[in-house]
Amino acid sequence: MKILVIFTGGTIGSTLSGEFISPDADKPYRLIELYKKKTDSRILMDTIEPYTILSENADCVTYEKLYECVKENLNKDYDGIIITHGSDTLQYTAAMLNYLLGNDTIPIMLVASNYVLEDGRSNGLDNFTHAVDFIENHYGRGVFVPYVNAGEECAVHRGNRLMPHLPYSDLLYSIDNEPYGRYDKDRFIYNDTISIPDGDEDIYEFPKNVNEKSGILSLHVCPGMIFPEIPDGTKAILLTSYHSGTLCTASEDFKAFMEKAVKNKIPVFLTGAVPGPDYESCSVYDSLGIKVLPKISPVAAYIRLWLETHTEKPFGMEKPVAGDYSSSQRV
Repeated sequence: MKILVIFTGGTIGSTLSGEFISPDADKPYRLIELYKKKTDSRILMDTIEPYTILSENADCVTYEKLYECVKENLNKDYDGIIITHGSDTLQYTAAMLNYLLGNDTIPIMLVASNYVLEDGRSNGLDNFTHAVDFIENHYGRGVFVPYVNAGEECAVHRGNRLMPHLPYSDLLYSIDNEPYGRYDKDRFIYNDTISIPDGDEDIYEFPKNVNEKSGILSLHVCPGMIFPEIPDGTKAILLTSYHSGTLCTASEDFKAFMEKAVKNKIPVFLTGAVPGPDYESCSVYDSLGIKVLPKISPVAAYIRLWLETHTEKPFGMEKPVAGDYSSSQRV
């Protein structure tokens, strides 16, 4: 058994020094030392560091570096790849890799930590240990995130089905709270309530000539909010609705915002609304030019829109790719 560990920084590779947490060049290797001490494992582990950052500083150029690093090593003699990553943008990177690599690769496991490794509250070593176990026991193919929420057993999530963190919380969940599977102590239990095809052939190619920006304007609606001017270079707009799938469609400011988007031929997509009874405010979505997405994590929708608007062969946002859309409906 041989695993490649790709270090990229984040809390799991950082040290608390004074009042600030910052990347530590020695900390990633400390993680492997702690793992081997805990398990007495003889699994061979190669390591590589394409870059070292705090994950909140990630951008599209960072993604290109990581993707190229993974792609370069994907068909070598590794049984799996583990990527250590910061928790702030963990979901975005996982979605990006899932859309680019699909569900028919050796396991690509993204591992984060909610606290630095020396902190007794840290789940970093547990997340890493479950990532190795998942690879070792051949529990799945594709891109996954093993993560231990406080007071829970480890859940293993598909890369493009993760929800954003709630404010002030490091807990991690899949859309509909339906992960790929969960550990019950040392036993992995698959989730048989969701259907995500393995070997899905619909995957994206990495965009050419990327810069730091995605070209996607993302907005979460709030009461009485000011809608911004649409920046030059905007490829698409992603709106995240209130929990019942509604927007402030009565707002004159919002109507003016939509008129500008339509005039400039910038597509506007909405995430947060699902099939089922709608409120009256939703009846004008079509006339305003809003395209309602099937049920998808806002994180995955953002990454997919970036890829969709930068490819020569778009799939169209109405089509599921790599098992990203949920089939559940509002009742």
